[in-house]
Amino acid sequence: MSFTVESLVADPLVRTRLVAGDSGLRREIAWAHTCEVADPWNWLGSGDLLMTDGYSFPSEPAAQVEFIRELFLANISGLALGEGFVAPPLTTEAKEAADELGFPILQTARSVPFVTIARVVAETSASGQSNSRPARVLRLYDILRRNQRPGPGDELLDLLGAELRADLHVFDLTQGRDLLPSHVELPASLRRRALERAAEQGGQLSAFNRLTDGDFSALLVPVGTRDSAALVLRVRTPDDAPDLVLAQHAAMIAELEVERRAARAARARTRGADLARRMLDGNIEPDAARAQLRSLGLGDGPWIVTAWAEVTPQGPAGSGNSSKLVDALAFVAWPHLHTFVEDTHLIVVEHSRMESGLDLDDLEVTMGASQTFSAMARFADAFREARWALESARQAGLASAVYGAHGSYFMPNTVAEGELAVRRLLGPVVDYDQANDAHLMESLQVYFEVNRSWQAGARRLGIHKQTLVYRLKKIEELTGADLRDFGVQAELYLALRTWRLLNPT
Repeated sequence: MSFTVESLVADPLVRTRLVAGDSGLRREIAWAHTCEVADPWNWLGSGDLLMTDGYSFPSEPAAQVEFIRELFLANISGLALGEGFVAPPLTTEAKEAADELGFPILQTARSVPFVTIARVVAETSASGQSNSRPARVLRLYDILRRNQRPGPGDELLDLLGAELRADLHVFDLTQGRDLLPSHVELPASLRRRALERAAEQGGQLSAFNRLTDGDFSALLVPVGTRDSAALVLRVRTPDDAPDLVLAQHAAMIAELEVERRAARAARARTRGADLARRMLDGNIEPDAARAQLRSLGLGDGPWIVTAWAEVTPQGPAGSGNSSKLVDALAFVAWPHLHTFVEDTHLIVVEHSRMESGLDLDDLEVTMGASQTFSAMARFADAFREARWALESARQAGLASAVYGAHGSYFMPNTVAEGELAVRRLLGPVVDYDQANDAHLMESLQVYFEVNRSWQAGARRLGIHKQTLVYRLKKIEELTGADLRDFGVQAELYLALRTWRLLNPT
């Protein structure tokens, strides 16, 4: 038999009487707790009895009415005020509101400590029943235990929601992207309000945040301790109210699952990046590479290599480990390999994925794509094609380009043309460097990067100014070029950029 407000009032030990809201005597009490914060409805759960000495209970009639309405909407069982402490008198308007809502307001004798009420509720509540809160908590963790093999049919949130009689959604608090799958769509307006609430609190959510979606109640609960994700629990009927304690356990279970998935995804990303590097360097047998691509979900081909450059307020992004593109890749469902080479993100996908779109939000990026390939021996060439297409897109001011379909006004149109241009203009310098470890190509690149300043170039290279002068004179000697001629400088600069594209470090 359930323990109700009427049961509490009838117990002579607690010396508690009803002062308003008598139609709510049958409201069940699952727990009794003291709370003196200004918004106790955000800290107590469904079926809890609020006990207070009145420190947070307002004195103005309108404020008292609003206080009572918030408690009622949160499905709090009732309000017990300590007699003779600091609680202001209950106004006529507050009593009328409590009567109208059927929300019990009680008064406990000063001689009875609130711990007595708490013990009576704890001892007489139906803790042994199958639908008690402890039993439901155990069932929640049993769902987690039985759901340890996630995949396309993962139903963790759906199973938890069935136990809680609510729809659950877990998403990050930066972009609002789902971190766990759910078969129920979260209303866009509710997702937006949740993100706004997180922003209002500076990204540091309080333990519970009550939201509304029309006539339906919802809770926003932080997931984890880094304030980066949250759980939204939306009840399925307007007459129901979310249980805060069960919501906290659901958030903890979600945290465990999110971290498990993140660890698994991190391992896959590391394997993929290592595979891409080995394929690029030619340090893996074709059959082994094909088998690993298959194990990572990229099938049997054909594949496409894409090269991406991010645009930041400071210019192209220079880090491959922390960027908006890398963050976005953590949320995509399609298989891919990702690694970072120089200032370029390399992403390998199946050709069919490119046809349906990569769906990487509205990132400020430029992308170049290679031609499709099926032979592992073509991977390094495809990477060069992708970088070539990326450079063509940059030169033409396009968001994307496909190798062979877009050209640049000032760069060779293909890898073959680029190799020919480099050989004609810089071939003797490249050969001299390889034979003598002379660093002429590096010196020429730095010379252009510092706007042809001898002093700045020497400082960056860590050499004497005259050593840099000698190296550039050697380049003139090998190529027959006059570096005082601006047209020659332009040709060598473009040839040097082409060489960098063809030979990433």
